[in-house]
Amino acid sequence: MENYLKVHGHKKKRLGPGGIVCVVGAVALVVTCAAIFIAMLIKRSRNSCSVRTTTVASEVNPQLLPPRSPSLLHIPPICNHRIEKTSARKSFSKYKAPVEGSLGSVYRAEFPNGQIFVVKNINMVSLSFQEEEQFLDVIWTASRLRHPNIVTLIGYCVEHEQHLLVYEYIRDLSLHDVLHSDGYKPLSWNIRLNIALGVARALEFLHSTFSPPVAHGNVKASNVLLDKELMPRLCDTGLAILRPLTSNSIKMKASEIAIGDTGYIAPEHGEPATDNTKSDIYAFGVLLLELLTGRRPFDGSRPREEQSLVKWASSRMHDNEGLLQMVDPSIKRTLTSKTLSRFADVVLLCIQADKFFRPPMSEIVSSLTSVLQKFTAAKSGAMEGAEVDPFERSFRSTYTRFVTSPTPSYISV
Repeated sequence: MENYLKVHGHKKKRLGPGGIVCVVGAVALVVTCAAIFIAMLIKRSRNSCSVRTTTVASEVNPQLLPPRSPSLLHIPPICNHRIEKTSARKSFSKYKAPVEGSLGSVYRAEFPNGQIFVVKNINMVSLSFQEEEQFLDVIWTASRLRHPNIVTLIGYCVEHEQHLLVYEYIRDLSLHDVLHSDGYKPLSWNIRLNIALGVARALEFLHSTFSPPVAHGNVKASNVLLDKELMPRLCDTGLAILRPLTSNSIKMKASEIAIGDTGYIAPEHGEPATDNTKSDIYAFGVLLLELLTGRRPFDGSRPREEQSLVKWASSRMHDNEGLLQMVDPSIKRTLTSKTLSRFADVVLLCIQADKFFRPPMSEIVSSLTSVLQKFTAAKSGAMEGAEVDPFERSFRSTYTRFVTSPTPSYISV
């Protein structure tokens, strides 16, 4: 048989072994180029300003969500300006000077459409692929934390090795400011109880809704923001795990901030396989003491035996006289002895040195709810001779009692 075929009236020679090799080589080259092109597109996509809003997560039961995948959260960026590495300020039409936190700078940002957000610029070292995945895992978890007493994560942006988190704007007022600044009138006991209950409910949500439980990791008064109705909102939830990934300068700043936070640190801090939810409960107990006494968790300006709030208070919480001596003078006359005793019982359970004796947050919420209800009933009937504060107002309107305008306080992370 002849080695020729007729095609459209022409004769064409069959390919020999050498021709076949050339064809195969050409196909392989095309496939390789296509693969390189796709890889470049993926890299460009990762390096672009990929602010991903987390609205999708809020519409789904958190426990039913599939494993984190960036594509699940991808929608168009919420900002209209590129975020330049040289200055985060260039990203916004209006800005205020940043405040340094333990993870980096924090900005109050107003976008061209008039929306106001809080932008946290987490100053990280150059991350490996595994560390980048850890960062995304933290963001994925934070995106599911939808609760009335937790500040909502709106989205995040990764560009030019910057890692930005965009949160809803509450206002620049923290519980730390109100308790320890002379610019504000003292909070009434009723408001303090409501703040304590709001924070407790947020922690119960974190500890009970998710499997495994989510720990806040940095419960303290400066991480409790107060909105215009004095509703408490926990911020920086779950971000403490990112501290080892930050730059050396930020780690030094974090160490400085941590000096003032030593009073919140649980005795088991640093132990391997520590249950951080138990550490949250301990820190919450310290926060309750802070609300009761008006003192800082650690105050180096006081005599040595009074510097640690927990140590100072622990020896005074077992008798009525000692309890009354501890109470913030501005609220002492509005408390009943039974209310004070019930509240002290909750505090003592939270600050147990042995973490296994600290109750779950669900029990703490139940106890605080009971304390508030009984105090309200006692106040209404003027039981036990308690005086009612003439300036006492509803929880939703008491912010008008403040003397001055709020001062910036987004200092933590």
